[in-house]
Amino acid sequence: MTRQFFLARAAATNLRRAFSVLWLILSTSPVFAGPIGGGLTDRWEPHATVGLLERVTLKVHWYGSLEALRSAAIEHNVGAIDLHGFSILRGNAKTGEYVCDIYVVKMRGAFVDKGRTVTFGHEVLHCFGFRHE
Repeated sequence: MTRQFFLARAAATNLRRAFSVLWLILSTSPVFAGPIGGGLTDRWEPHATVGLLERVTLKVHWYGSLEALRSAAIEHNVGAIDLHGFSILRGNAKTGEYVCDIYVVKMRGAFVDKGRTVTFGHEVLHCFGFRHE
């Protein structure tokens, strides 16, 4: 088997693992959720011009470090200070389709990395039309 096959298989496994964790986060009752960051008051709400989306194509861009992620943010005119991930949602006016690019640092190992998992879930929520202050 070729190296490309093994790389593709590893990428598919990582993506399945990330979506499994995301499903777990989104399906857990808010009763069990504790405050993240201590006292955040922001609330998720539907984006005024986009609304909540039911179908979005996700493209995930994994980076090996925060430095590489922040360099990518600068290239996309996104503020890089204290940035742990970002997403860019684009709509096609002719077809009505939406594509969302998620930029995050790659999760490594078998253990759940809470910070990176929360960041990934946060960016996915933006992709489906949620916003916050």
